[in-house]
Amino acid sequence: MNTTAYAFEQPITERPEIPARFGEDGGKFYSYYDQLADELDEDLTKRLKSQLDGLLIFAGLFAGVNSAFLALTLPMMSADPADDTNALLLQLVKGGNVTINSEADLPSATFAPPPAIYPVNILFAVSLTCALMSSFLAVLGQQWLVYYRKRSGGGAAHQRKEQLRRQMGAQRWRLELVLDDILPGLLQVGLVIFCISFILYLRTLSTSMSTSISAIVGAGLAITVGAAVCATWDRMCPYQSPLSHLLCWTIDRMKLVMVAFLWLVIFLKAYLHEILPKQRSRTEPQMAARRGEEAQGNSWRLAQEITSRTLTLVGRKEETANDLIVGTVKRVILTSEHTAALIHAATNICAIDDKESLRQLLSDADFFDRLHDLYSTFSKSSRSLPTQLRTVPEAATKAFASAILHLALSVGTIMDLAPPKDRALAIKNSLQVQPVLSHDQVMYFRPLARWAGLERNLWDGDLKDVNHLLLLGIVLQELFLSTIHPYGRVYLLRAIRSLANFTISRQLLRALCCAAKLYISCRQTERYAQLPQLFEVVKTTYGSPDTDEFCTPLAETLRYIREVAAPHEPGHPENMITSDLFRLVLVALDTPTYRDREERGELEEEHGRFEAWIN
Repeated sequence: MNTTAYAFEQPITERPEIPARFGEDGGKFYSYYDQLADELDEDLTKRLKSQLDGLLIFAGLFAGVNSAFLALTLPMMSADPADDTNALLLQLVKGGNVTINSEADLPSATFAPPPAIYPVNILFAVSLTCALMSSFLAVLGQQWLVYYRKRSGGGAAHQRKEQLRRQMGAQRWRLELVLDDILPGLLQVGLVIFCISFILYLRTLSTSMSTSISAIVGAGLAITVGAAVCATWDRMCPYQSPLSHLLCWTIDRMKLVMVAFLWLVIFLKAYLHEILPKQRSRTEPQMAARRGEEAQGNSWRLAQEITSRTLTLVGRKEETANDLIVGTVKRVILTSEHTAALIHAATNICAIDDKESLRQLLSDADFFDRLHDLYSTFSKSSRSLPTQLRTVPEAATKAFASAILHLALSVGTIMDLAPPKDRALAIKNSLQVQPVLSHDQVMYFRPLARWAGLERNLWDGDLKDVNHLLLLGIVLQELFLSTIHPYGRVYLLRAIRSLANFTISRQLLRALCCAAKLYISCRQTERYAQLPQLFEVVKTTYGSPDTDEFCTPLAETLRYIREVAAPHEPGHPENMITSDLFRLVLVALDTPTYRDREERGELEEEHGRFEAWIN
């Protein structure tokens, strides 16, 4: 796959602009992705091919040794023709002493193989079969690797999609598991069987010799099992083997079974406790019939669900474009250590608007924890490094903070802004209606929103095309700051006044509406308890469709404020501030572009009603 990643080796000193669509950043992200994908695929194929070559050599030697023993033990299953010849020669030498009168008197006619030789030959044959099958599958695996790395025609985009589909197919069909665990495991099983059959064969010759060899083989097996147990206990132990991987897989699955069994016991206990008293008192026939109909209906619905799921699993759909986008982002974030590649990947995450794709990224705990780890790492670097070396860490911190905030505002909750340990605890306790926030968590939220917000040195420029996420980052920063400080609503007012000075655009009006709603809804007596609800207001604003109606959201905000402020006096200072704010916005909209729009008239009418109410 051709790449041009080396053309982008210059250090990144500022956060890249969020592209309109994923990947439309001048080819930077896909260039880094192509380079990373080539490195990962090359490493995978080289490692597996090297292992398969070693397996083929060992399997060939092992099959030769096994065949030699089979050539020695198989003849013991049938009579030796030399015994008949020796018996006839012996009779000729003795002369008239006739003992062999027919074929039934020959030694071969009464031959019976030793009972101990049956299991020896069976085990030797099974061991040889395992060696031959592992050799055959190793050759087949090398063909699989050749197909995996095979390039097809078409442009770079077509090759990238095809390569990603092959990589996802290899993960889906456990190619690495088959070549890295099952094939060596099959050969190791054959070796163990060979050792057992070798010991049994020696026992037919000498018990003392068999015992000594058994002790050596037993010590080797004990070391192998002990190493697998160590690797199971410590997942980072270097003594990895197919046996240790099998033990880890079994233990992980048994945890789920134990939890499911425990919940089953609790459910049965509660069910029996609920139903037994009712059975003691006779149930009316009508009630019994109704319960029977409900049971039949539930069974029918369950059968329909199982049938529909089975039908959908008959054929597998090809990955969509959104699935490939998720795969590329995960692969870069989880495997790359290249700062520029990580920054461009995080920036392109902010351009993803498909909800299902965002949910896939958010539900992947490894991916989201990696995002938070990268944000924390670069954030600490930007504070600890000298001023002249902070440009790259600051750009990376802004990119990762923007990606985290985009995921949380699109399909997440406020706890998705929290550190991984707090987020995992919130997911575990997801049955709660709202999370309980602490002061430390809000202190973690504020710098994240500040890094994701628009840089202060850009506030005086032309912000007509600025991304909505950057504006909401300013609002959230002031929201978290107002939560931390008592009587801190002044910070939300500061955000409103700052936004009112920006260039008028759809994104700005939506952010301005959100800031006004937060200012009116914020209550200083319930600072931490109300924060999840206020975050949902920001989330609703961020998820609203981006239309050409500029003034309608402002009019709706005025109605929202009047409904919320209804319990207060009309002349409350908050309402006066809101009226002054929207008067300022109307002046800003008094331009030829917006002066004759119908929505502006609606805003003026609603503003007039609002002023009449407060006066």
